[in-house]
This record gives sequence, structure tokens and C-alpha cells, in this order.
Amino acid sequence: MSSDFVQKAAEIVEAYVRNNTIPAREIPNLLKEVHSSLMQLNSHQLPPTDGREGAESAGTAATAALESPAVSEKSEKKRNTTAAKPTPAVAVAESVGDDFVICLVCGKHCKTLKGHLTRSHNMDLDSYRKMFDLASDHPVVSPDYSQKRRQLAINAGLGEKLRKARKKKV
Repeated sequence: MSSDFVQKAAEIVEAYVRNNTIPAREIPNLLKEVHSSLMQLNSHQLPPTDGREGAESAGTAATAALESPAVSEKSEKKRNTTAAKPTPAVAVAESVGDDFVICLVCGKHCKTLKGHLTRSHNMDLDSYRKMFDLASDHPVVSPDYSQKRRQLAINAGLGEKLRKARKKKV
């Protein structure tokens, strides 16, 4: 039974570390705290943390176990910096080349930004543009890649039916 809690604690800590920056030396303590919280939750023996008892304090204790002082400071810094505009990884003028676009969040070179933003930064194009005050027509696809895709579509005859239908209406 305890090995199940160890596995669950490891999964929780893994997910937490994936989304938060924490020094490596604090990971074992975090794992112990999460495991301890899971064991206490299982046995319903959570100490009240803010004057409340029972199930209400369970969530608070589990959250408190995850919030070590260094982690709390990091979380607070994240909350405070979201209101301020972040500094781009590269200058906006340099972020578009002939065969690449550069992510202003992390500086990665991509052919298209949409997938990268979704996978790596969990954001969509609108929030990306708002974050850096970019115009709605700011390129998020490299010009060469866009031209290649356009030519492939033309060669495949895409849009021909639409063009013929529009001619019939006139």
C-alpha cells in the first residue's frame, strides 16, 4: 500500500517540477512532504493548518506540503511578473528571417510558432501577441515555409472549384 503512495508522490512531484523551477537538492524533501501528506490524507489525520478541521483543511495541508519556502517565493515571483510585460528573448525586428521565426518567449527558431507555443508555453497566438504587443499581422510562419505551402496548394489545384463557382455567379 505504501508503495502506491510512493508512486503517486513521485508522479505529483514530477508534474510539479516539470512546471516549476526548484533546486535539485530540495526535490527529496518535497517528495517526502508530498508522500507524508498523501499518507495523512489516507488516514484522515491531517493537522488543522488554519483553524479549520476535516476535509476543508485537507486541501490546505496538501497545498502547504507542496509549498516549501523556496517554491513559495518562486510562485510569488511568477504571480508578480505576469502583470509586467516580459522582455523578448530577441528583438522583435530580428525575430523573422527568410526560413525561420524566433519565439520571443524562449528564443527557439521555428518554421511555425503555433505548435511550439501550444506545446512549450501553453499559450495561443492571441496571448503571445498581447504579451509582446505584436500587430495582428506579425508573421508567425517563416516566409519561405509559407511560400512553399502556398505553391503546393496551387499545384494541387486547391481553390479551383471556388474560383470556377465565383465566375459562374458573375
